[in-house]
Amino acid sequence: MIGESTIKWDALPKADGSFLYPSDLLRPEMVHVRVLRAQRPHALILSIDTSLAEQSAGVVCVLTHADISGLNRFGLIAPDQPVFCDSRVRFVGDVVAAVAAETEEQARAALVRIKIIYQDMPALLDPKYALEPGAPQLHDGGNLCHHVDFGFGDIDEAMTQSAVVARVSYATGRQEHAYLEPEAGISFVDEKGRICVICGGQNPFADRVQLARILNLPEDKIWVSHPPMGGAFGGKEDLNVQAYIALVTQKTGRPAKMVYDRTESIAYSVKRHRFDVEVEVGANASGDLTGFRAKLLADTGAYLTLGPGVMVLAAEHASGPYRFMATQITGDVVYTNTGNASAFRGFGNPQAILGIEQAMDDLAAKLDMDPITFRCRNLLKQGDRAGAGHILHSDATLGRLAEQASRSHLLRAPERRAAVSSATGIAFVWQGFGLGSGAERGSSVRLCRENDGRFSLELSQPDLGEGNLAAFMQIAASTLECKLEHIVLHNGSTDHTNSWSTVGSRSIAVTGSAVLKAAEAVRTRVNAGEVGRIEETAFFSPTMDAPLQKGAPHAGYAYGIQLVRVALDEVTGNLSVTEAETYLDPGTVISPKGVEGQIEGGFAQGLGYALSEELALSGGEVQNNRFSNYILPTIRDVPPDIRTILVSTPEPSNPLGARGIAEIGITPVAAAIANGLARLTSQRYAKFPITPEQIIGSGGIE
Repeated sequence: MIGESTIKWDALPKADGSFLYPSDLLRPEMVHVRVLRAQRPHALILSIDTSLAEQSAGVVCVLTHADISGLNRFGLIAPDQPVFCDSRVRFVGDVVAAVAAETEEQARAALVRIKIIYQDMPALLDPKYALEPGAPQLHDGGNLCHHVDFGFGDIDEAMTQSAVVARVSYATGRQEHAYLEPEAGISFVDEKGRICVICGGQNPFADRVQLARILNLPEDKIWVSHPPMGGAFGGKEDLNVQAYIALVTQKTGRPAKMVYDRTESIAYSVKRHRFDVEVEVGANASGDLTGFRAKLLADTGAYLTLGPGVMVLAAEHASGPYRFMATQITGDVVYTNTGNASAFRGFGNPQAILGIEQAMDDLAAKLDMDPITFRCRNLLKQGDRAGAGHILHSDATLGRLAEQASRSHLLRAPERRAAVSSATGIAFVWQGFGLGSGAERGSSVRLCRENDGRFSLELSQPDLGEGNLAAFMQIAASTLECKLEHIVLHNGSTDHTNSWSTVGSRSIAVTGSAVLKAAEAVRTRVNAGEVGRIEETAFFSPTMDAPLQKGAPHAGYAYGIQLVRVALDEVTGNLSVTEAETYLDPGTVISPKGVEGQIEGGFAQGLGYALSEELALSGGEVQNNRFSNYILPTIRDVPPDIRTILVSTPEPSNPLGARGIAEIGITPVAAAIANGLARLTSQRYAKFPITPEQIIGSGGIE
């Protein structure tokens, strides 16, 4: 059964519309919650008057910072973001008050009756200015959120041995997650007296820790469940609705519901970090890489969120899967008043890989070498030191992928028909999976053979829509040699065995390996003739090197090569992708269709990141907070001819032999497209996404 594409357990109810998502949930006597946001990027709060709102029709309660008995802060790395701002706001989406009412319309009407007097302060909107003297200081420790300094060897000496040097500078934009289901949840008190929260999230245990601090309750008095939801892509790691509905239930004893509307989700939820990147790469006359130097700057917005982790991963991957004589990789994460940035599929790698992959194409051209051959000549092997400074424990398997990719029909010469020119772009990619050294906590699962002969699989990890739960069931059923329908799933809550989070492409490699171990232990006892109920709990966490910084290096990496055929309309500057191929080493494949779905979905997100998606801000406020003006790729933009070619090599870092592939599909897309475009225009572009206006304005079209 491992290696087969099966029907997911939730496919039919999702297809016929009967499946209930968090935003669909209702309970008797439920109140509706809305929050009041600051609507200004930086200000002091002088006074808050909620009296008129409290008198409004249908209002059950109005909450501010004064109503929190616990810690008025939350955050995954450190609790630095206010639940309710009490004295200062740092971005337009900061929450100052919440209203719970009998209907959502009554809650909205009451919000406008809350009177707040602000004293506006200078706003810091440009990350490049954040560390300059005289910049507004957003936190007591200043505007530097985190600093990274990786590398090895004498970089200056290595660069002197270069016959050719490529320099690439660019900025990336803020990308919206655009999940089908926005942030949503419901809260209530259960029969045990616990405050219960059911919502879209990525780690119920992490949510519970933060809620316990806020509510000033022991963790065992709180229950959190993350049922299958309509997408997350990293955007639901941070708290969104959880604290507000839980506080309302704690205050009133009544169930509470909150759902972001789409404009609220786009305007105020966390986003992909904006990066500014400078890269310098050298090679000698023989085609061997010499030195790599990179300087990274990331805008994390008003609060810490996961900014340090994003930069650590970006710096770890910035030099690509290549071997150098010496490297120097520095990165700063800074605070600004531009909103909040946090986890997004790829976790910093899509921003960083643009530098090395554009430079590799430029170096190959200067050396008059085939770009695939040049890359393969410099691939990391077992025992080599990667750019961040750690030793690789197994070969980068891109050579095997390159053998197949080199035979692709996409590797043909540029063509021109009328006013449309086309060419092929190439990008190699590596993507660490799991949470990296010092951050990965491992996963526990419980597997029981019940008295009726069926098997109960229990774990806390949620399914965000990618199908990890179906894969866990396949692993268990295949190992136990039973039918898939004999696996009964219990998952997604703090009552279940802690398998930690659905993040970082860790689900199959880490939690899947724990499922394998538990199933093997149960199978051994069954084969020994043991009767009755059998229960086994298994834990798996990969062996890690000492951290360079928390989160790096990773125990293993997934590898891929992406080829795209781009078409440029020389009249309008419109750039499209007509064909795409991804050559991927996923290790052990649980579901081939599941892998293909991840790669194709990631490609669509990468297409938007490369060509159209960017949040436009003015005065810290998002200007394009609707799908009508935030331009997502549609079915007309994703090429109909898109193929995923799997070339599997077992991954040695886990017993399942699997590589995490949930993120690698998005990471190389922008780089491959940029390289294809450069073959047509002989231009590099300083800003992503690359728009028609940039292409025409660059002079690359004659």
